[in-house]
Amino acid sequence: MNITRTALILFTLLPTFGFCQNLDSQVDKIYQVKDNAPGISILISKGEEILLDKQYGISNLDYDIPITNKTVFNIGSIAKQFTAYAILLLEEQGKLSIKEPAYKYINNLPRYQKGNPTIEQLLNQTSGIKEVDGIAGVADLTRNDLLTQSQMMNFITKTTSLNFEPGEYFQYTNSNYILLADIITKVSGKSFADFMQEDVFEPFGMENTIKKSSTYTIIKNRAIGYIEDEGDFYKAQLHAFIYDGDGQVLTTPKDMFKWHRGLQKVKNQHTELYKKMHTKAKLNNGNIIDYGLGVEFETHNNYQAFGFDGMILGGFVSKYLYFPELDMMFFTTQNTFESDFKEQFFHLVDLYIPNNNFHIKTRKTVREKKVKLSKKELKMYEGSYLFTGSDVETIKINTIQLKNDELAVLTTDGDEITRLKPIGNHQFMFNDKLVAFDLKYDRKSYKYYDSENELPWLFKEYNPTTYNEKQLKEFEGQYFNADFQISKKIKLIDGKLFVFSRNGAWKNEIEPLCKDAFDYSSDVMTFIRDDNKKITGLKIMGIEFEKV
Repeated sequence: MNITRTALILFTLLPTFGFCQNLDSQVDKIYQVKDNAPGISILISKGEEILLDKQYGISNLDYDIPITNKTVFNIGSIAKQFTAYAILLLEEQGKLSIKEPAYKYINNLPRYQKGNPTIEQLLNQTSGIKEVDGIAGVADLTRNDLLTQSQMMNFITKTTSLNFEPGEYFQYTNSNYILLADIITKVSGKSFADFMQEDVFEPFGMENTIKKSSTYTIIKNRAIGYIEDEGDFYKAQLHAFIYDGDGQVLTTPKDMFKWHRGLQKVKNQHTELYKKMHTKAKLNNGNIIDYGLGVEFETHNNYQAFGFDGMILGGFVSKYLYFPELDMMFFTTQNTFESDFKEQFFHLVDLYIPNNNFHIKTRKTVREKKVKLSKKELKMYEGSYLFTGSDVETIKINTIQLKNDELAVLTTDGDEITRLKPIGNHQFMFNDKLVAFDLKYDRKSYKYYDSENELPWLFKEYNPTTYNEKQLKEFEGQYFNADFQISKKIKLIDGKLFVFSRNGAWKNEIEPLCKDAFDYSSDVMTFIRDDNKKITGLKIMGIEFEKV
């Protein structure tokens, strides 16, 4: 940027930087932690100077241990940055190329019909590989069960189809980074934990950072993760998650500062590595996405920024964000799960970074197409529609019905969600999202585009189905999946169908959605029939079980 504009920006920021000591009370107002409650650790820096290093709350409620600047937190998916850096480090050493197909380094990775993802597509989350978390659930594993790298690799490599052609969409999954960890182990000849410790954490001076690789490891100053329910806190630790690549790293804000400063040295000494990591990825159609190689991009107060978020149901939330134009870094980490933590985080940022009016660009006004459709034309889109879920979204059902010359989207209870605004070519606006209809003669459908760069949700028209007891009895039986060595027993009890899992330890009722499809804990269980209409198996999230 030019010198004049730099001077203006610095002049604007001087009041904030000059009186940082006076911001403590304002930070306290943002983070009002109750007595005897989990808390938060905060670090803010400008250049090499730490502006704020502050902690609130309790790290371990059993023993009333307060959070200090030595407390280590599980930072969740922020660990993906370390994995991405490790891959690029190996590439710089000439041991791999991120342009190569991932299967070259991963035993048993399928040759997918839709194409073979490259290592780079694993890194930038455009591979199309399915999310493994849901598959583990189908395999009857919970957050309390031991989940190892070999288990997760088995789930991923036994899933033989992709969600889309590699590079066609952006879809964030943990599977991509679990696979990357396996590549690091194979190429480096070290365990993933050892490579991270010896080749990443130690060179960056991160003395209080560890990749958890055992349920028995003693980790000094470790915070316990909690969730809150009706005012009470409960432990939510994921002690048994020890797989690699996507998380399971514990650190302190001071060590994250060392990571951050270390990356600035990498920028100067290993320019190509840094550039690859911090360049936005491009889809097959040329669209640019707000994701690099283990880096998420965003804008706040008209400044460009990048970093990563880490949210885990084990009771931890973290966020790392860097504003390069100001050379300012913000990092917060807490030991209680909150889905709306970002509001607090950006209130904190706003104390230090005012809105940058110099970067405001005049936006061209996009004129919405005004399309008038007749009642006859609108009625073509009426119907009940079912979205059968995806790796990250559960099933959704709605009804589209003509009301007062407009198409209303209704819940199954008849509550109105919104009105569809026609824009032509079978397309409508669903609030600020696009939906596109396909009016096939046999079954209508529409795609809901949450983002133009992400896989759209496909809603298909369906006919809600009910069954009598005699018909329900046809679904009874034992179903087995040989790949994962798991079975599910379906039994009719008092006119309702139940799925028994884990040798009968678990029981879940399944309710009919449409012909041969049932709601199974917000996933769809679809029964498979042969040419004689006899039930031969079932499918959940693409995993098939054979009736035995």
